[in-house]
Amino acid sequence: MTITANSPTGLLSDGALERISAIAQAPVRYGHHVRILRDGALAFPAMLAVIRAAKRSVCFENFIFANDATGEEFARGLENARGRGADVRVLYDPLGTLLVKGGSIARRLRRARVRARPFRPVSMAAPWSWLHFTHRDHRKLLIADDLAAVVGGLCIADHWSPAERGGGGWRDTALLVRGPAVADLQLAFERMWRRALGPIPETFSTLLEARALTLPAPRGSARVIVVGDRPRTQRVAALYEWLADNAEHSIDISDAYFVAPERVAVALAGAARRGVRVRLLLPGRNNHPIAGLAAQRIYEPMLEAGAEIWEWNGVMLHAKTLVVDGAISMVGSSNLDPLSLHRNYELNVLVADQDAGTKMTEIFEHDITSATRVDLDAWRRRPWMYRMAERVAGLFGWNL
Repeated sequence: MTITANSPTGLLSDGALERISAIAQAPVRYGHHVRILRDGALAFPAMLAVIRAAKRSVCFENFIFANDATGEEFARGLENARGRGADVRVLYDPLGTLLVKGGSIARRLRRARVRARPFRPVSMAAPWSWLHFTHRDHRKLLIADDLAAVVGGLCIADHWSPAERGGGGWRDTALLVRGPAVADLQLAFERMWRRALGPIPETFSTLLEARALTLPAPRGSARVIVVGDRPRTQRVAALYEWLADNAEHSIDISDAYFVAPERVAVALAGAARRGVRVRLLLPGRNNHPIAGLAAQRIYEPMLEAGAEIWEWNGVMLHAKTLVVDGAISMVGSSNLDPLSLHRNYELNVLVADQDAGTKMTEIFEHDITSATRVDLDAWRRRPWMYRMAERVAGLFGWNL
């Protein structure tokens, strides 16, 4: 039976959330306050405030923790937290950090007695380490005192800093979450902290699963599911597919590298054909041109199905957001591309709440005022050299 937002079995119903929970393999938690953080202008100050308020512990995980002005600001905050006596742990991806100038700031953190751990570094001295070259920690997570957490798409680098502060001004989104699901995010961090040393022993995994979670007190009315993904589980792809199949009114997606697998693309096109308003907000200029070209191979079939495609006019759209029927929202690190959906470790927060959905829809509506809609007829008339470049890019089947 199809589940719709306006029926007794709508997307906010217990039945729908139980199905989403089964796909995500994570529990539904009740009673959250959720704040949407648009861009580094809001997200970075909120994250630094969370760090400043920490008394007992800070857990910080990010794909990129750069040694630049933004990284320096976060490093000072973490060092100060350590100086107050908090246990501070930082997990970063060394390959991700190579994508920005300046390298990692981990050495400085270690001098301040911050426990900074690289996720599966690769080395010429250890040839076996290259087996995990593409199985990277792409997650972005901050937790303080098991009470507040921030999850989203922002890395810690000047690219995400506001342009008025000399940064790149990249467009991105994060969520500040308070409530019981913070315990699930803490558990997710603990798994990755141990996984950074190598495969998790079965005994350790069993201990983590059996750990009695102390859930923070409810802080609001939103229901939350933590949606993690790891190599080959494809939970996020399955969730997109199910939500597309069960949407009734609208699907709004912002994505940096929309090289969607066939199952997701078919589900979105099918939703558009049955009258759901499907809108995709994608970068007009992509920081990874091959990814941008590969994404454009999907434009024509999506447009023919009736979906809208909008290209961001700003520097770079890096957000990974989903809003379905104005009721279900998801924000996190997962792009709709092969790396995120098949190879990397990812982390997202799904929020079932009408107020949050309304705010996310309002942000999307505001964003497309700074974007250009792709016209199907004009797209069909694009030069053959562009078509050839899209085909060549699509042969890679992945992007960075």
